[in-house]
Amino acid sequence: MSRNSRSVLVFILGILISAAALYLVLRWAGWASLLTALERMDVRFLLLAIGVYLTSMLARTAAWQAILNHKYGYGRVLAALNEGYLLNNILPWRLGEVGRAVLLGRRPGGSVLSVLSSIIVERLFDLALALGLLFALLPLVAGIPNVPRNGLTIAVVLVIIIAVLWLLVRKPEWIEIVVGSLPGGGKRWMPAWERVRQGLQTLQDPRLLFTSLGWMVLTWALAGVEYWLVLKAFIPDAEWTWALFMLTITLLGGAIPSSPGYFGVFEAAGVLALSVFDVPKAEALAVSLTIHGMVYSIGSLFGLIALLNEGGTISGLYQDIRNWLSTGSNQQAV
Repeated sequence: MSRNSRSVLVFILGILISAAALYLVLRWAGWASLLTALERMDVRFLLLAIGVYLTSMLARTAAWQAILNHKYGYGRVLAALNEGYLLNNILPWRLGEVGRAVLLGRRPGGSVLSVLSSIIVERLFDLALALGLLFALLPLVAGIPNVPRNGLTIAVVLVIIIAVLWLLVRKPEWIEIVVGSLPGGGKRWMPAWERVRQGLQTLQDPRLLFTSLGWMVLTWALAGVEYWLVLKAFIPDAEWTWALFMLTITLLGGAIPSSPGYFGVFEAAGVLALSVFDVPKAEALAVSLTIHGMVYSIGSLFGLIALLNEGGTISGLYQDIRNWLSTGSNQQAV
């Protein structure tokens, strides 16, 4: 089977998974109950959540700029971030990540591979924080409340993240041994590792490492507040642990193949996460739809404004991505 055929099959599978997930959550919640829940929404909390989301976007921009070693201006990084959101919302295969790498990397003195490696590092931060937060919340989810211990667990996880990143930067040969032993061997996995290693090189400076990690932690903290505020808009007695657990599960659920914009999968993950706390499915789906709709619309709007401001078009950028994937992905980073 050719690479194009596999890509088409993955895309079709993602559409089917999204459709099935959306159908199931709507069936679980019921249209009438969902509409009733939406009608009871306290708009004041939603407006606060929008403000917090915009602040978290600024924090994530600062984190990515630090990973890039401040090679690009803050405004340019912010624009590329939102342009990536726009492309992820309308194009398959998470092409928004490649898109923002192309947008920054094609500028004078830039390198697409180098920028792409920084995005991989950013996603590694996200994954590490998500898994650490999930591990810390499991006692509460299981009904064993122990907040001090959970706080200590989060601190320990952050220390582990820093230690692992230091190891990746200082001892890359250790990782290369592991990569070479994976199924398919080094020939298959080494190019991906090289991209990660290039991004990690900027973190050899402890200042950049702690700065980028600090901004990412702030990004996640603000996202938790954002989720909690939306929950409060529908459920006045919602607890912060619900928001953090939902945040973690929806991010991890994004790894499942789905349609552009993660439709259906995001909602299903949100409903399943809140069901652990016995939140009614209609309210859980209303919360999930609201958060997803807010993030989708704001990211798409800002991304479109940034793209038009640069004189670009979605079709033109998509063609640039395809050209780079077909001819430039094998080039070494500058």
